[in-house]
Amino acid sequence: MKQYLSIFLLTVLVACGSTGESNSVAEQIDTTTTTISESTSTTEGSTDSTTTTEATIQYVFDVEKMSPFTGKELAPELWLKRPRRVIAFKIDNNINARPQSGLQEADAVHEILVEGGMTRFLAFFYDNTSTYLGPIRSARPTDPTVVRPFGGTLVVSGATAGLIPSIRDLGVPVLEEQSSPVMFRISSRNAPHNLYADTELVREEIEDRGYYFLQPGPGPMYPFGFNQSNWNDGAEKITITYSEFTTVIWKLDGDQYSRFIIDKYAKEKDAVAHNFISQDGNYSDILKTETIVVIQGPLYKDKATTLPSVLTVGVGNAYIFNQGKYIEGSWRRGDISEPFVLTDNDGNDIEVPPSSQWVHILPNEGLVSVDK
Repeated sequence: MKQYLSIFLLTVLVACGSTGESNSVAEQIDTTTTTISESTSTTEGSTDSTTTTEATIQYVFDVEKMSPFTGKELAPELWLKRPRRVIAFKIDNNINARPQSGLQEADAVHEILVEGGMTRFLAFFYDNTSTYLGPIRSARPTDPTVVRPFGGTLVVSGATAGLIPSIRDLGVPVLEEQSSPVMFRISSRNAPHNLYADTELVREEIEDRGYYFLQPGPGPMYPFGFNQSNWNDGAEKITITYSEFTTVIWKLDGDQYSRFIIDKYAKEKDAVAHNFISQDGNYSDILKTETIVVIQGPLYKDKATTLPSVLTVGVGNAYIFNQGKYIEGSWRRGDISEPFVLTDNDGNDIEVPPSSQWVHILPNEGLVSVDK
């Protein structure tokens, strides 16, 4: 991470008597962390002193060594494998698809409204991998608009007639269902909720086809950084309502949020933990993230498919949640090839803390509420 620590210390010593002599000391230290400015002054003839401290953390994104999905610096064994392709898998969120597998291993997850008031996920894999990811489902019109900035390939089970060509026309390659071992159907789930994949075998298949990708790699999906001073307190519980059928609840647990869901299609009408499960079926834990970002946009019906879609170009409301605090503001971008730019309600740029990210693509009709 390209960060710099500069400590400037200026000490003015006022000489005793009438000599008027003064001494000054300036020291600068460069490291890879923080920029801190501190000054201390003493008024002549007085024992009182005034100390002013200003701290600024300078964050610079390194496209070769940092994750565009978390903003964090990667271990050498990860970034030395680059250049790599971004792969976005469309993951089912039907009641019959839970608990899913592999979402906890994704670099980042986007959650998007689909028909029936339900949601599906886009699980992005760039530096991380999963040998057991699924269930994989079909594409939807909003998908290419959030995959395009990363030069990513969209991996799906299929799509409504005519949608795949239109996605490719937007500059997003698409890989549909492949035979085993790249993708495989499991016997413990009923179709269509039983298609799974090994992300690295999918990557090899995509590379063999020579699909387009960004090199040396994509920039951050929105600005990351540490200099955010206008956080609001009281975001220990976040409720995100997509529709009358689907509500997501995040509860602060230490320095992460744990995910719960209310699904009106399920027998249980109250919030239940949203778990993931391992391939052997023995390990199950709740899905978690450090940061939650909500991008709200107009809901419309795609002309070619009549499927519900969320517009992600233009401007709209945005919310950022991290460690029990939140910021309200707006997002903007002029084209699907661009990253989101975030600003607070005062027009200041928002820097999202480098951390694991879960992004909700929410229609304007959706609701966001915050509770202690």
